[in-house]
Amino acid sequence: MKLIDSISFPGSKLGGGMKTGTGDDRYAFDEAAGWACVIDGATDVGPVRIFSAAESDAARYAEIFAAEIVAGPADAREIPQAWFARLLPRIRKAVEREVKIPLKDAPLPSYPTAAATWVRAKNGKLEGATLGDSIAIVWTPAGQVSVFGEAGKPADEQKRAVKVMAMTPEERLKWLQDVRAIHNTPNGYWVFGVQPEAAGHIVYQAADAPAGTQVLVMTDGFYRLVSPYGRYSDAELIEAVAARGLGELMRELRGMEASPEDDAKIGRFKTSDDATALLLEI
Repeated sequence: MKLIDSISFPGSKLGGGMKTGTGDDRYAFDEAAGWACVIDGATDVGPVRIFSAAESDAARYAEIFAAEIVAGPADAREIPQAWFARLLPRIRKAVEREVKIPLKDAPLPSYPTAAATWVRAKNGKLEGATLGDSIAIVWTPAGQVSVFGEAGKPADEQKRAVKVMAMTPEERLKWLQDVRAIHNTPNGYWVFGVQPEAAGHIVYQAADAPAGTQVLVMTDGFYRLVSPYGRYSDAELIEAVAARGLGELMRELRGMEASPEDDAKIGRFKTSDDATALLLEI
């Protein structure tokens, strides 16, 4: 696997204005081992911070996630399901070593979470594992296109945002906190977090990936070019990235995100989201 191009840009703050740091996305890859991963730390909405030394709890959790997959990657002989079952308890322990508030005492809306998509090239196939709204697009030399992840999730968030952005800022924050409080519960939704049982809800996929196959792995902020903006289809997006580069596509994306006044109409919680993408070739 070869990394052809990469980009990671911070977006807007939840309350408006641009972030001043690096944002809450992170990525990791190992060309020799044939794997890569993008991680989208969920925006802080809790009443307290649980990490002390970070620009945000979301960013620190994404950093911990990336560090753990680099320090203990999947064995070449290991199936993804077995590796993630080992990985998630390690991530929880790494979080527990750093928090300034014990997890048992922290309010649930302050718990760190993330969406992530991990891919690995192995024996002419591409394996994928996703939890949350990150996405990978696979494009073979024969023109076959496959999508890893749950491509409908960004559209679902758009529908929620249309409703929530009509609320007052105080009501909006309360709604976000209530939703975060039910993450990784039977009546809620599943993402990467500090609950090892989330491993049982990861979406595992595989596709043919002969030599020359290109893979675009991205957070939902970059996938906005497909949903909700509808500027590209999945196939058109990876073709455009391969032809024009991630930098040009990022400029195009940010050009569509100049007006906060459009947030409620379009259905987005933030005018621009952190956006990260990797273009890989098998």
